[in-house]
Amino acid sequence: MEDRIIFQEEKDEFYITAKKRVNDYFMEIGEIGKKNIFLYFKAILFLSIHVILYLLLLKSENIWIAASCMILMGPMSILIGINIAHDGAHGAISKYKIVNKFFLSLLDFLGANSYMWKNRHVHSHHLYPNILNSDADLKQNPLIRIFPNDELKSYHRYQYLYAPFLYLLYTMNWLLFRDFHDFTAEKIGSFKIKQHPKNEFLKLLLFKSIYLSYILIVPVIYSNLSISAIILSYILMNFSASILITLALIPSHVAENSLFPLPDEKGMMPNSWSHHQVLTIIDFATKNRFLNFFFGGFNHHVAHHLFPKICHIHYPKITPIIKQTAQEFGLKYNYEDSFINAYISHFKLLKNNGKLILNQT
Repeated sequence: MEDRIIFQEEKDEFYITAKKRVNDYFMEIGEIGKKNIFLYFKAILFLSIHVILYLLLLKSENIWIAASCMILMGPMSILIGINIAHDGAHGAISKYKIVNKFFLSLLDFLGANSYMWKNRHVHSHHLYPNILNSDADLKQNPLIRIFPNDELKSYHRYQYLYAPFLYLLYTMNWLLFRDFHDFTAEKIGSFKIKQHPKNEFLKLLLFKSIYLSYILIVPVIYSNLSISAIILSYILMNFSASILITLALIPSHVAENSLFPLPDEKGMMPNSWSHHQVLTIIDFATKNRFLNFFFGGFNHHVAHHLFPKICHIHYPKITPIIKQTAQEFGLKYNYEDSFINAYISHFKLLKNNGKLILNQT
């Protein structure tokens, strides 16, 4: 198999038609409707809550309140990431690059490295979603066998049981280990690394130091929590953050009926780029107003992959357009109405992939 991935040419007018209808939608709502004002409201809201939680952590005399605030900063960081920084990475917030870069840089203040995450997410995952060894977002840990054609290990038969415990370590691994590892890797999924700009590595060290200082050292000095309480709260903060991010990310790509197409020996994929996006992605609970507000459009994932430069606040209106267009062109639109079922479906996938070992022993 070649290292290069090539998609088939678009054999119908599905994508052209979908783009035209989406453009018609924006023409209909007018110039004011195009502006992403609601996203700025969410940014101010989530950032304000995050700052308030931090101040309460430092100022509250009640140790339970202080500890709870620190723990809640975990999920709030994720909300900022998936609602604000994520759109910034795709240039979906503003026509001005500096505005998008500013919102993306929030990841650096929250402990993650925005430069490496954008390389991983935009230049690997979005180009080749659900493709083995090309999608860096999906393949991160050899203990979890997401792809049915990936290497089989005996312990994978138990992965649906131990995966929830590994997922609790998702953000801690990302912030403390994965970012550093990615800087030393020659390739991250499909993204080949030649040489990182020196300032990016310096920025990595600087912001990691800032993050660890304000999240651990400053509370030790100024809060009423003991060192052991701060460490425990930090661990629980990451557990809660990991739970939220896996709830948002998992159902759209790695469910029981997800497809994982492979290229042929020449690197040619079986479908066109637009068809591949629709066929490998699952939308879930798109009418759920709670998820629409908090999940940053991740439950409208087909719309996001087809139109990543459109702000997620428009997805609830765009998704029905895509669904209708896909049906007209005989293209299967994958959808799960229940968020709970969508999440459970992921563990069914893990169990099924583990069972494959039994057929080969």
